[in-house]
Amino acid sequence: PCHPITNMLLSTSRLAASALRPGLRPGAAVARAAGVGGCDLHRPTLCLRRGMAGSRYAITDDEKAAAWQGLKASGWAEVEGERDAMNKTFTFGDFTEAWAFMSGTALVAEKMDHHPEWFNVYNRVEVTLSTHDTGGLSKLDFVLAKRMDEIEAKSKN
Repeated sequence: PCHPITNMLLSTSRLAASALRPGLRPGAAVARAAGVGGCDLHRPTLCLRRGMAGSRYAITDDEKAAAWQGLKASGWAEVEGERDAMNKTFTFGDFTEAWAFMSGTALVAEKMDHHPEWFNVYNRVEVTLSTHDTGGLSKLDFVLAKRMDEIEAKSKN
């Protein structure tokens, strides 16, 4: 009888708790419990960063221009000022929906080993993406932004 998102959160928490082992990072435990550990052959872009030098996931200006197509239409914007980053504010029906979005994103981000900067107040999640290793936007940021849009779309269905 619980809300579907509440059920998902409870399920994820139980799986994470059952996956904890001595010496296993909590984030890795959650990812393993949710079945997102290691490379996913159906989503090879999620394995983009593992074992690669910073130059391997740097993005050219032409690639960046192409990657922006579609993302700007979904609300992503370039951060104003000197910082090479992107941001978006996601708005949900309530705190539970916002938290479920953050939980889903956290699993993807942990798998990618690429973590967003974010801020949450009640039903709003403000996200900034940038890659510290490259000093700005990289392919990782565009992949994660697209995945976050997909997670948002699923949560609103």
